[in-house]
Amino acid sequence: MERESQEAASGVRGLGNQAYDALVDMILSRELRQGEQVQERMLAVRLGVSRTPLREAMHRLEGEQLLERKSNNRLFVRQVTLQELMEALYIRRLLEGDAAARAAGKVPLDKLADLRERIQWLMEHGAAGDPLHQQLDAELHGFISDYCGNELLAGMIANLRQKTRMFSLKRLENRMVPVCDEHMAMIDALARGDGQAAQAETMRHIDNIRQSIIDKLAGSY
Repeated sequence: MERESQEAASGVRGLGNQAYDALVDMILSRELRQGEQVQERMLAVRLGVSRTPLREAMHRLEGEQLLERKSNNRLFVRQVTLQELMEALYIRRLLEGDAAARAAGKVPLDKLADLRERIQWLMEHGAAGDPLHQQLDAELHGFISDYCGNELLAGMIANLRQKTRMFSLKRLENRMVPVCDEHMAMIDALARGDGQAAQAETMRHIDNIRQSIIDKLAGSY
């Protein structure tokens, strides 16, 4: 009986993790938009899970401040303010620059070569808003975190990246090719094992993200 209870609890945790991953994907892709109420029944049906693992996932996201509970006790996708975004980018600049310096020369060359080839294809054939762009961005920044040799640093970077991706700003249409160029420079520095250059290129990349957001907002007034 005890073993069956443990297996049942493990199954719920597994479903809870699946529901969590699915909800994060929906938030980051803006399928669930910032400020939108989270409809528990609809999501349970859509994800094919019962309410128990779904509530576990929602509670976890609430703790991570991706969801927030209003005074009526209903959960909403949390708004990330411009100030929060700029603060997160400032910290990302420092942490990811350091992580890139640490990762230089440690990321397998075949992985970097494959990533470089796909970025080159995207530059030549992709269009603004291509999902591949976000995928390749995540891979490169993931390599930096995975090979920096510091799990705590990697975790902090992952949390900050999630927050900056949550910001509800219209797509920066003109940034795809410049971002690809910046990524190429980062890859080259990582492949050469040049920690100083990897740090500088990563910090420059994040500076450009920040400036592009400022420019976009300035043009909207």
